[in-house]
Amino acid sequence: MQPLFLKEPPMNHPEDKKSFLSIFEELSKEQNGHSFSEDSVDYIEDDAAVLTDELDHLILMNRDAHFGGDFDVMIQYYLDETGAGIHPDIDLERLKYLASVEAELGKDLAPFLLSGQEAEQVAKARQAYEKLKEVYEIEGQDLFLPRLIADLILSEDEEPQAEIAAVVAQGTRIVPELLLLIKSDEMYNALYPGYGLAPSLAIECLGNIGDPDTVTALFEILGKETLFDELVVLESLAKMGEPAKNFLLKHIQGRPLTYDNTNAAFALTVFADDPEVAIACFEQLKQPEVRDKPLLRTYLLCCCTSIRETAEKEEFIRASEDPNFPPELRSEMKSLIHDWNR
Repeated sequence: MQPLFLKEPPMNHPEDKKSFLSIFEELSKEQNGHSFSEDSVDYIEDDAAVLTDELDHLILMNRDAHFGGDFDVMIQYYLDETGAGIHPDIDLERLKYLASVEAELGKDLAPFLLSGQEAEQVAKARQAYEKLKEVYEIEGQDLFLPRLIADLILSEDEEPQAEIAAVVAQGTRIVPELLLLIKSDEMYNALYPGYGLAPSLAIECLGNIGDPDTVTALFEILGKETLFDELVVLESLAKMGEPAKNFLLKHIQGRPLTYDNTNAAFALTVFADDPEVAIACFEQLKQPEVRDKPLLRTYLLCCCTSIRETAEKEEFIRASEDPNFPPELRSEMKSLIHDWNR
């Protein structure tokens, strides 16, 4: 875990400086802190900064973004252990400890610890909450669909089935709203409303609605590094059936090879029981440029489990002995052949 720097706090009196130093010396020695000495920080001169732990920043940013800056509210939320917004990296004991430090200091810790960039992230997240609040408060506009989306985002249930059902019941008319949500980079951020989980819920809704025109958008989401759960995309593509399968088969054949080929092969694993998919993936494995891509060939091989025709199986077996195939691939192919013979 990398340490972050404290902003220098406003200290107008010597006793303030001493109090700040003593508090944060103790803080830095606690379970997640980074120790420092008086010599190293020079009693926190105006141009000095003190190292503290990244976890402390994470706690304060989540507190200010989601819990109105109130430690008591946040602690109770984590004690209840039922909310969708419980961050897996936040330690309850450290949370309680920071609350006690703030009480002892008598000042909000956030201005001391958070950098300007971090404070800006929190401010933007709180603005997003305000915009959602407006969806419920503004009268005289057709906000029925946006309110359903807001309900989905703000649900505290890990599996908000009622909110999902209400969205899906609108069919294709709500698809544009869902697409806006999954294309919003901010909504993948755990500081924003929905705790970064809202896009996954929107993806699930799109899968349940089953509009084939959304296949491309769902496929493009697989390339997002911030996506929490790639499986929800695969499950939604599987629900699309033939349109999704045909789209993915086309993309594994694309040239030149790009990460799209790999993503398409990965997504096709949900159609691995389809003989058409198995044959198409085996055809790709025969291509030398494909065999040189370890991840791509692994996904393609996973899709070959349903090769059923005798002639195709025999060709697959011969290929597993072909010295032109990489040794690792041949070994994996032989494992698959062994599974066929069970």
